[in-house]
Amino acid sequence: MPIHEHYRPGTPCWVDYGALDPAGARAFYGELFGWTFRDEGGYAFIELGGRVVGGFGRVPPGLPASWNTYLATPDAQAAATEVKERGGSVLLGPVPAGRDGRLLFALDACGAPFGLWEGRRPAGIVLVGEPGTWCGHELWTYDAAFYPELHEAEVMPPPEGMSPCWVTFFATAGRAATAARAVDLGATIVSGRDHATIVRDPWGALLALA
Repeated sequence: MPIHEHYRPGTPCWVDYGALDPAGARAFYGELFGWTFRDEGGYAFIELGGRVVGGFGRVPPGLPASWNTYLATPDAQAAATEVKERGGSVLLGPVPAGRDGRLLFALDACGAPFGLWEGRRPAGIVLVGEPGTWCGHELWTYDAAFYPELHEAEVMPPPEGMSPCWVTFFATAGRAATAARAVDLGATIVSGRDHATIVRDPWGALLALA
């Protein structure tokens, strides 16, 4: 199985879901990907076969449901300063995340939300690239220069009618069948490509099935 523990700066190293309806979202993704959820005091770790594949929390009031991409950084405080210098804004942090490290959450210069993670040990999602785990990221933006050290992410302009954002791609055992199951569970197909299907979950969060 693909194991990924070390992430150089600028590489996506963590994803989490901000839920409007935690119970409903757990049921949806549990059915879709076979995930289970291990609660850790207000936040949960998403697990597949006993391995962590992401995080799960509730969005602050007034924000939409979303999948959030976090980039590795060696210094969250310095990263916060750089975000502002490049025309972005910091929404949260840096704040401690238990004993594992620090995080911040920000908007880039085009308004796309993203996170930064300063880990104190080899950290991030361990299991990747298997059905039910993330297998890639796209950044939909008009200003890729905001991310001068970006690695392991595709960059493209936002599709027509879409806002700048990060999109997490999840591997499937059968993309067509998984997309059909997502629709049965209340998701909406946004667009299809040769190797991916972009969908919105029942609460509007965007993700891609590959």
